[in-house]
Amino acid sequence: MSTFNYSLELLQNNSNSKKQALKKLAPEFISIAYTNHTLSFFETTFSTALTLKKVTNIKTAVHLPASSFTQEELDKLVVALQKSTIDSALILSGEKKLNKNSAYTSALELAKFLSRRIPNLDILCSCHPETITSEINLQNELSLMKTKEAAGCKIFISQIFFDNTMFIHFVNHCRHAGIKAQIRAGIMPIVNKNQLTFVKKILKLQLPDSFEQVSNDIELKKIGIQFALNQINMLKKQGITDFHFFTMDNLDTVKLLIDGVL
Repeated sequence: MSTFNYSLELLQNNSNSKKQALKKLAPEFISIAYTNHTLSFFETTFSTALTLKKVTNIKTAVHLPASSFTQEELDKLVVALQKSTIDSALILSGEKKLNKNSAYTSALELAKFLSRRIPNLDILCSCHPETITSEINLQNELSLMKTKEAAGCKIFISQIFFDNTMFIHFVNHCRHAGIKAQIRAGIMPIVNKNQLTFVKKILKLQLPDSFEQVSNDIELKKIGIQFALNQINMLKKQGITDFHFFTMDNLDTVKLLIDGVL
């Protein structure tokens, strides 16, 4: 049986059920989503990460949208990270207008800053397989990924996708371009209608035909989990070993996925 490694994205809370479930699931690492900037990052995202790392001893990354932090906040973050057991950060570009006083507006800028200030910090970034559909966009993405890798990025987590062939071609282009960092396949099992709306209206991705005629949530969950399982098992046959699940706090779905992996 081929290797199967998986990681999870989680929301900012420390429920006892989540702690116990994580211990049983034992993912390779977890990433804690960024809070809305009207709330305190340190009281939500960072606090959740500290608690879950302490309780589960699972490698934990905090989400850091570059456009969300002032220089003062970044200096505070550096001190907090250096004093904590958190050794990883998923650095995202975020919305450019999220904080008009932000020190940086791009993930690359923030990655360079944190790499200088905390050399032993494990830096993760996102990547976008859908750029394979445009030669210009693909070359821009590859160039940016190479620059992020040079700035310290060790793992790329892909945007959600539904076309396995596209993802495989994207990874091959990355390797041919000399990118050596790990590339994790981002998988979102569609199990409710809110996710359908998110994928179509926010991410603007084309959903597989099997989702378009679903009439109720029970049927949607069944189809969504089976589609995700098919994705994972087909990708494993193509040599993909590393996955990141966008299941948020739906750990029951994670259990169904890992139990169904061949």
